[in-house]
Amino acid sequence: MGVIGNPSAWVGLTIELRAIGPVPVIVGTGILLLVGQSTRGPSTEAIVMNSRSDAYKYFHSGDLKEAIELAFGNACPVVFGIRVLGSGAAKASVTLNDGLIVPNDCLSIVAHSEGNWGNSIVVTVAYGDYNGTEYNASLPGDGGSSAYYTSMHDLVQSTANWVKVNGVAKTIVYSVGELASGKVYVNTTDGSLTFYTGEYPAITDLISYKLKYKTKKVTITDNEKTYIFNNIPSIVHMIADFAETGLAIADDVAGETHMPVNGTYNLTGGSDGAAVMVDDWETTMATGGEYVTELVGGPTAVALTDYEVDALTNDLVPALDAFLTDMENDFHPCLGFIPMAPNSTINEALELAAGYNNRLLSIVPNGWDGSTTPKNIAVTRAARECSVAIGESAAMALNAMKGLNGLLTTFNQSECDILTTGGLDVIIKKRGILPYIGISTATDWQFMRCVDNRTINFVIIACEYICRQYYHHKRTRYTLSSIKQSLAQMLQDLKDAENIREYEVTVSAHPTDTGRVNIELTMENIGHIERFRQVMNVGVMGTGDTTVV
Repeated sequence: MGVIGNPSAWVGLTIELRAIGPVPVIVGTGILLLVGQSTRGPSTEAIVMNSRSDAYKYFHSGDLKEAIELAFGNACPVVFGIRVLGSGAAKASVTLNDGLIVPNDCLSIVAHSEGNWGNSIVVTVAYGDYNGTEYNASLPGDGGSSAYYTSMHDLVQSTANWVKVNGVAKTIVYSVGELASGKVYVNTTDGSLTFYTGEYPAITDLISYKLKYKTKKVTITDNEKTYIFNNIPSIVHMIADFAETGLAIADDVAGETHMPVNGTYNLTGGSDGAAVMVDDWETTMATGGEYVTELVGGPTAVALTDYEVDALTNDLVPALDAFLTDMENDFHPCLGFIPMAPNSTINEALELAAGYNNRLLSIVPNGWDGSTTPKNIAVTRAARECSVAIGESAAMALNAMKGLNGLLTTFNQSECDILTTGGLDVIIKKRGILPYIGISTATDWQFMRCVDNRTINFVIIACEYICRQYYHHKRTRYTLSSIKQSLAQMLQDLKDAENIREYEVTVSAHPTDTGRVNIELTMENIGHIERFRQVMNVGVMGTGDTTVV
């Protein structure tokens, strides 16, 4: 870092401020990204939500809205939702003006998300119940004869109004024909001030005023929910009120301070776009993943609300597989969950899973519950993986999934073992709805279990976070020691929490590549009891007491 003081001085103190010691790791967990279709909601960014009520507010209805509610019902701390739409989708909008003779556009209103639904939004602007007051104590004169414009228009003739120049009050008139010496004409329509000829304020003069104006009342409705905001004092407040509704977003036109003229306005131009294709799902997943990564470092898990676009193809499975691989390559690994069709057979499930070997991808063969409209168990699985601690298995009885009405399809013990061996994440019903084990499609035993992969993902993200802090530092023994301490402390924290059993870390300088540091990290995930083997010996264990009495 920089040197404090003057190193060229003959006499004096200089201090070189340096950071020492290991880097503390700050990595977010418990974050779920849900991708799916709904009647509303944005497709260009993921919406962060902290409660189930946000599901209706932003996505209204459909698979994605139901999935968000399921996720929060399973104690998921943070949910990001993003909607899949076809190409050409557009947001409904309308632009309002201030209603003057030569009108000025002052407010742009755009539906909160793309889709036909935005065409149902109606905005009504009326006068508020109470007047507002604009006060300005520092309007400089310009020496010219032109009118001075206040921030507001629709002014009110009131005895409380006043205009002063250098602290001296001017008599207010509301008709230009009454303008005379010592007076100022206040135009209530456009909010301008005009001074009498020969009495124009000089550039050294200071104008001050206090003027009453009409506030606004805005009603915003989509024909289902209606929001009413009364006595709105400014365009800034009006924009904030729109943001509260979740229906539309308002923005002022640059340089304009007037509020819109009274009237009723319909938003138009909203469109759902073309039919949704696999490409649209891929684009939306990428957009959502990038958005979550920028905000919080990446999701812990991601789930899709559907499994295919074209019937009988399961074509969203390879799309999710590729997305998870891309996220991992960018050092943002996350678990991914997707269901199969409700009527999938064991053979169909095994055949599908055979095409994948991805430690982050989990395919749920019986991924629907027995509700009238089946709920997506893959979503619930992802939420549960986000709600449990690192190193804790979602297959524990106390982590039973919530909000599910049994299972639409059940498997017996033998079938569960066959499907699990085939790399499928089987769900069982046994005093709660639980994963049989909780596995991915990976074939290596070290990477099969979701609980282990969550720990691995945390370490990958933490290592990238730590290494990022040391780029372009001098490759000294001290720096290498700090890197090792940082990695070791992160792993020791996991060991102390009994999430890993053992670890080893070595950090060394490459002998010939002066820009490279070699890190070797070995760790053993904590075991999870899945099998008991008991030996019971029955028979005579000794001669016992043979004394005859």
